[in-house]
Amino acid sequence: MPRPRALALVLLAAAAAPAAAATFVLPSVEELARSSDAVVRGRVVDVASRAAAGGRIVTEVEVLVASAWRGTPDATVRFVVPGGRAGGIALKVDSAPRFAPGEEVVLFLSRSGATWRVNGQALGKFRVEGSGARPAVEDARVLPGALAAGERRLGAMPVEELERRVRAAR
Repeated sequence: MPRPRALALVLLAAAAAPAAAATFVLPSVEELARSSDAVVRGRVVDVASRAAAGGRIVTEVEVLVASAWRGTPDATVRFVVPGGRAGGIALKVDSAPRFAPGEEVVLFLSRSGATWRVNGQALGKFRVEGSGARPAVEDARVLPGALAAGERRLGAMPVEELERRVRAAR
């Protein structure tokens, strides 16, 4: 029979172990563009977390669209991502993109009725910094996926190349 103290230490150690980060299979830029209803470059103008049904926490994001590389979205797109901080409680969803007001982004978006969502979770958000763009998967484990000839796997690249690849995706 195990000793209660030893069992308690094992349980405590297991509880303290960090949760595994999200794992993504990286598609090509072109594959993600083809599966998106819109791809936009813009600036985050509002981020607001709230409690949702079932005790979940979600974050509502509003992005002012500077240019649409694919699709015909309105001048502003609004969508909800899982996670955030509300009422003194925080929920982090490893696979979900996170946003900050003022941040410049490129978003791969899908539509369900009138509702936009970020396509591919964190894969569908690129942070724009200077002339470069980088997908928001820093905390995730990434695995290579199949890559068609002439296509480029998601990753850091110049914004101009990202735009060219999105516009050319068929």
